[in-house]
Amino acid sequence: MTATRITLALSPTSQLNTPYPSIAYLARALAEEGRAVQLSDLGLGLMLKVFSRDGLSAIFDAISDMEHLPEPAWRTLALREHHENVVDAVIRFLQGKDRTLATRILETPFLPQGPRVDQADLGRYDDMSVDDAARRLCTLYIEDLADLVTATIDPGFGLSRYSHHLCTGPIQFDPIAARLDTTHVVDAMLDQLVDDMVADQMPDIVGLSVPFPGMLVSALRIGKRLKAQGVTVYIGGGYINTELREVDEPRLWDCVDALVYDDGESPLLALIDHHEGGLDRRHRTRTIDGMHNAQVPRPNFTPIADYKDLHLDKYLQLIDGDNPAHRLWSDGRWNKFTLAHGCYWKKCAFCDISLDYISRYEPTAVVALVDKMEAVIAATGQSGFHMVDEAAPPKLMIALATEILSRGMTVTWWGNIRFERAFTPDVARLLAASGLVAVTGGLEVASDRLLTLMEKGITIEQAAVAAQAFTDAGVMVHAYLMYGFPTQTEQETVDAMEVVRQMFESGILSSAFWHRFVLTRHSAVYQNPLKYGIEIPPLPAGKLFATNDIPHIDKTRANADRFDRGLVHAVQAWMSAKDFDRPVHIWFDPPLMPTTESPSRIATALRSTGLDPNHNTAKRLVWIGGNALEGSDGLTIHSVDSQTLIGGRPAERQWLWEVIEAAHPSQAPLELGAAVAVFPGDWSRYKRRWSKLRQAGMLLV
Repeated sequence: MTATRITLALSPTSQLNTPYPSIAYLARALAEEGRAVQLSDLGLGLMLKVFSRDGLSAIFDAISDMEHLPEPAWRTLALREHHENVVDAVIRFLQGKDRTLATRILETPFLPQGPRVDQADLGRYDDMSVDDAARRLCTLYIEDLADLVTATIDPGFGLSRYSHHLCTGPIQFDPIAARLDTTHVVDAMLDQLVDDMVADQMPDIVGLSVPFPGMLVSALRIGKRLKAQGVTVYIGGGYINTELREVDEPRLWDCVDALVYDDGESPLLALIDHHEGGLDRRHRTRTIDGMHNAQVPRPNFTPIADYKDLHLDKYLQLIDGDNPAHRLWSDGRWNKFTLAHGCYWKKCAFCDISLDYISRYEPTAVVALVDKMEAVIAATGQSGFHMVDEAAPPKLMIALATEILSRGMTVTWWGNIRFERAFTPDVARLLAASGLVAVTGGLEVASDRLLTLMEKGITIEQAAVAAQAFTDAGVMVHAYLMYGFPTQTEQETVDAMEVVRQMFESGILSSAFWHRFVLTRHSAVYQNPLKYGIEIPPLPAGKLFATNDIPHIDKTRANADRFDRGLVHAVQAWMSAKDFDRPVHIWFDPPLMPTTESPSRIATALRSTGLDPNHNTAKRLVWIGGNALEGSDGLTIHSVDSQTLIGGRPAERQWLWEVIEAAHPSQAPLELGAAVAVFPGDWSRYKRRWSKLRQAGMLLV
């Protein structure tokens, strides 16, 4: 029997700098089960079609006969020939294929000026940042062209979303159905991409990944076209998991054959087996016949993506803002990996803690993961990794860093954490030595009362100390912030701003972003509205299609709308080290009440040294310093940027040498207590020299 041909595809659009990892994770899982799959990023494909000479020509043809156009569109039409001449070169430059173009982009009238390019501020780029400045300008140029499409052809078009407004909140299917029944010039490009994929790959089954609301409409359009050509279509991903778990919409089945919930590996394999006439072991899936949930063993989760078939050289290295953490998202080609399935904390009241992707915690085998990381580096030529855990467990991060160092690997990695006490200065130094360059973590409401109410499990002081440890180790720290949480008062919001201001002024935050609280159906807040002081009004009348983001009324009647602009502008200033002396309450119009926070709260927290790690004899010694050379005066430690001389009696030098050798990451764990037990002398009198060794790279983790 001919093997089933399987294609896994991303619908438009998630990221343009690197493939969203869902299909690449599935590809590895299916390959390990002996299933050959092909991968396709239709989101990238569509953007490369739109932003090309032929694509712009088709767009200009479509709008040239329109009578009512916004003013910037007339200027763009007037410069049509110039746009068509430069757009392919701009895309090549953003793909890293023509870096010599940078000087021309910056120094000559090369890019046609739309509103964004015209207002570009390149002041933060110095004379040595030509490439970055040119990429920033080209990103704004592409955004200008995207604005043209949005203003004239499709109000739902965007670089990272597609008809997002139709798919967020309690929604009905009618507007989506109406959108699927229309076809404009960009839709025609997507249709052609789908037809080309079918002609090239001849798939029997296509699995479409929809992690975000802004990818659903395009996925349904793709699915409908595939089904018309006899292809079986499965659809899954984050949006499907959270929004469509209880969907009851007959018209959906014109576009898809099955919805896949939670981790896709096992449900997808069961669907493929059923498609081939095997036993019906479908589970965590929904079809036109209803929900299927057979009892089957749950396989181990897939810890790292496999990027076979994806054209990594075609992704765009955009610079779409000044936020350092957001730049990590949009700039650079990151391989994705996961240390643990789910969340080891799984208590935060705002989170989807009742769903499998959060509630089921399963750690990976670190040694096997690093084996796969080495294979991915060899296959892709890229040594950058983004850790996509809900919150990476500190113990696994330590194990990962130790394994990387033991193998002498060169990698760059970053990801999401909780601001745990476990992230001591030594742990942060270890992680940084292994290649960690940034962490993102939830400070959320930055209020003691509300952090307790939402069961975040951290304190402001704890978060500050952890952030300082990372910052001192050279690791960038980004804080996720939240406002509008149930019962949050205006005073608490102002006080939270003051905490964040102090953290920026102290230098322990590099980046932050305020998110407005959203009530979701699978959160503890939704399950217990009385505890959190909210009312949940009846959902809109009529049959609903998706119902995850739920409207609510805060009984305290706090007006979160007041904070939208002030919070954003304040953080933007603080990220640029500006306006620290501006009282936080006057970022709003009209001003709010002054803060009640102590102006030295964060400084006081950072002065508290906590427990001396040298007193914990059960901690492991790990050496990240350089080579030690023996001379007449003692051991000289040679590091990349310094050297340290440590003297002592011959017996002490020999002991020191042996401890350094035994503490190498590749060696069996050596605890401080075991090393001290064989010290040849009075340990209490060795503290000064031990302190020098600690500074040179002897860590306790």
